[in-house]
Amino acid sequence: MQGGVVPPGLYAYDGVGWHQLSSVCGGAKGRIAWAGPDEFWTISDQRPGQITSTEQNKGDLEALSLCHFQGDTVVGSYAMPLGEPDSYVEMDAAACLSAEDCWFAGQDGEPPNIGSFHLHWNGSEVSAVYDSSDHVVTGMASFNGKFYEGLAVGSEDSYLPEEEEPGRPQGSPLHPPVIRTIAPAGGTQLCAGIQNGFCNVFLFSAGQTLPVYPERTLPDALGGFYLASDGSPLGTGATQLWAGADPAGRTPTGSGPAKVTVLHDSKGSWTQVLPESGNGVSPLSGYILSGATSDVSGTERAEPGSGSIAPVPGTESAWLSLTGGVDVAQVALLEADGSVATVDNLPETGEDVGFRGTAGPIACPALNDCWMATDSSGSVTGGWLFHLTGGAPVAPNTDPLFDGEDPTIAYRPRDGGVLVVYPDGFAEDDSLINQQPPPASTAPNEELAPASKAKKAKPLVKRIKSAFLHHRVLVISFTLTARAHVQLIARDKGRIVAKTRDELLRAGSNRLSLTLDPARWPTKLQFEAKPIGASAGSEGTSSSGDTIGT
Repeated sequence: MQGGVVPPGLYAYDGVGWHQLSSVCGGAKGRIAWAGPDEFWTISDQRPGQITSTEQNKGDLEALSLCHFQGDTVVGSYAMPLGEPDSYVEMDAAACLSAEDCWFAGQDGEPPNIGSFHLHWNGSEVSAVYDSSDHVVTGMASFNGKFYEGLAVGSEDSYLPEEEEPGRPQGSPLHPPVIRTIAPAGGTQLCAGIQNGFCNVFLFSAGQTLPVYPERTLPDALGGFYLASDGSPLGTGATQLWAGADPAGRTPTGSGPAKVTVLHDSKGSWTQVLPESGNGVSPLSGYILSGATSDVSGTERAEPGSGSIAPVPGTESAWLSLTGGVDVAQVALLEADGSVATVDNLPETGEDVGFRGTAGPIACPALNDCWMATDSSGSVTGGWLFHLTGGAPVAPNTDPLFDGEDPTIAYRPRDGGVLVVYPDGFAEDDSLINQQPPPASTAPNEELAPASKAKKAKPLVKRIKSAFLHHRVLVISFTLTARAHVQLIARDKGRIVAKTRDELLRAGSNRLSLTLDPARWPTKLQFEAKPIGASAGSEGTSSSGDTIGT
């Protein structure tokens, strides 16, 4: 496309030129996750008019909703009004392993929902999942049948016991994991011997824990990691996984500065490509990774822009989008051994077209077939596309969806809010609630009574939700259908280690908080609700009470 402002939406390349595929579901910080040849998801800007606060600032609606495309139709749209307890937060990562298993993630949730925010599509519904860790998710990729997430360790983050490196000498600096995996749908994975959906990945190479930080540099001096593999959009055929992170926008007090850090996994073996050692000199010294969502001023930068790394299929190299404060878009071909094959300036010398913006997202679907989009910078207010080819003509795409013959998709259905909010399966020794979503056969919004109460016409307790505040205060919110005596009891091997007082609560929405002692951490939570007339002092399940245990 030549000149002018490009209308918002989605665009497709048919091997000859670009055309607008959809006028809906676009976004300035959008992401695309492929679920099949003609099926994909987008992280999109939310439509206006769904905000509850009195003022709406620029960017308030960016990357807050999902769209589900099948063929030439948007079959699903998911969003929540802003300013509510269950509102979505900004999402920066997306990936699918199949049409029935897609994940989306981003910032930390807002109280009472504490932890890394995720949305999960299981083939029939979208569910919100808050992982128990207190870290922002900055990147995601499908690799070797698993989802991999890159994390940003913030200076204000708290840490769970399982985030400590195994065998770490007492008193040595904390080295939290920066990458974790998510079990595929229908599967499980073991984390420290405990079944859990999320697993921290501690990376080791040559006797060192990765990433290797410069001397006297704290983990939160480094920003979040962006991930990319060289396989298909669903991760098949991938042989290598790359992860890159920039220094944080501000060096934390008491810490030395971090450096651009690049990690590489080839056939299960991790290495640190940049810098070669914690205090080594980087061949790309003076550069930072660049992308469409980055603030390249260097004052507030916390993570690389999405798409700053593009592994080249069939090789052990990757293209990086860089910025170094010069008025050209710069890309570098980085080898797995840490050497730099080339640094190219775009436009190339001799092309009298002027500055076209800073290098942004880059992707390589095949060898000698890479695309890079520039970002607004300086006097440039729009982006441009650059295409790397091997000189051979590109065959036209004959897929009817992308040939440009069909009308532009212009319909986005009404938003379906989150159907189920539940904590991810917390490890048994470090958390309490393990509330699971309804089985797939359950109709949307159908309430489930406990199995022992299947004959009750009306459950006493509905819409139970849980969250941790600062990983020590458990907050349970619920709805009572009648006045009842309610109590939380935390046990460790049958011994009570904490409990709330027995309270008489009214019908309607209620909340209980229970402060836990890390030295006396429970393995089971008992939630009792007994209607008026039942024995308020009794413990355990009764014919008139609802009990939930983990």
